[in-house]
Amino acid sequence: MLLGCEKNKPINKLHETLSSQSLVYATKFNIQEDHLSVMEPWPGSKSAIDYTFESIPQRVVVTSTTHLPYLELLGLEDKLVGFVGTNNIYSEKINGHLKSGKIVELGINGKINLELLLASQPDLVIAFDLGGESTTLDKIVEAGIPIVYNSDFLEETALGRAEWIKFFGYIFDERKIADSIFSSMVERYQYLKSLTQNVTERPSVFSGVVYGDTWFLPGGKNWSAQFIKDAGGTYVWEDNLSSGWLELSFETVLDRAREARFWIGVASINTRTELMAQDARYELFEAYQEQRIYNYNKRIGNNGGFDFFESAYARPDLVLADLIRILHPELLPNHPTYYFQKIL
Repeated sequence: MLLGCEKNKPINKLHETLSSQSLVYATKFNIQEDHLSVMEPWPGSKSAIDYTFESIPQRVVVTSTTHLPYLELLGLEDKLVGFVGTNNIYSEKINGHLKSGKIVELGINGKINLELLLASQPDLVIAFDLGGESTTLDKIVEAGIPIVYNSDFLEETALGRAEWIKFFGYIFDERKIADSIFSSMVERYQYLKSLTQNVTERPSVFSGVVYGDTWFLPGGKNWSAQFIKDAGGTYVWEDNLSSGWLELSFETVLDRAREARFWIGVASINTRTELMAQDARYELFEAYQEQRIYNYNKRIGNNGGFDFFESAYARPDLVLADLIRILHPELLPNHPTYYFQKIL
């Protein structure tokens, strides 16, 4: 396998007869007939990295639970031989491979054990870098193991992030299957979105919880806010222009969201009692008083891993269906929510 950023690398022998593949929503990677480009490998990166391949990886290590659903959707989970932080995995199928010894624990708290990695003999490591992992990743490359950076977390739209299934489809020569899966997903997402276009009432929604003195919640242009809009809701910070995350005071959130109809997304909180134990002021919100709080904790693994943080990024259609069921239950009366449930 040959990987790298030089422009004169050999062309991808597996795909040299295929034309350039256009991406509709994703902006952080690109596919050409002779190489795969990651446009912003890590936050703030000023240059792309081009990768070429001469063989299909048979043994792979990935470093984020968000990579796992793409492997499963493409039927490639048998190629996974190692993972960092296996206690965070929700997938029953992949946990089964862990128990049988097909997948090895390569470290905890996001830190890769280089000796264990070398022993697992991967053909490829698919890694992410938030800006501080380069030293460890450089050591992996020096040891002769190729790395491909995955920066799907930098996408600014839910469909853009889900389109990274084509990134995995390219690497493993499953482009047609990846295209088909993504096209079906987009078709369902657009259908669901169309259900809410003419709703007369768009209930107000806010999100997040306070940590210490700071309330963290999505900016008005964040992909989470777009979900609420597409589901027929009104995000209380929709006028905000940030695509990132806001850090506000409790008082600021209370002032704007006190009368919001729904509170959706409360971190690791499972009950209203837990909310009150964290901060008794939560009872000042109308959504708390009228028990209209929902969280993405319906699917939690035996070790505490949230499936929402594993598979939801790859299945925005399921997330949208859940939110429509919450905000406008009459539109999807037969849809049992997949990720979300009411906090009691």
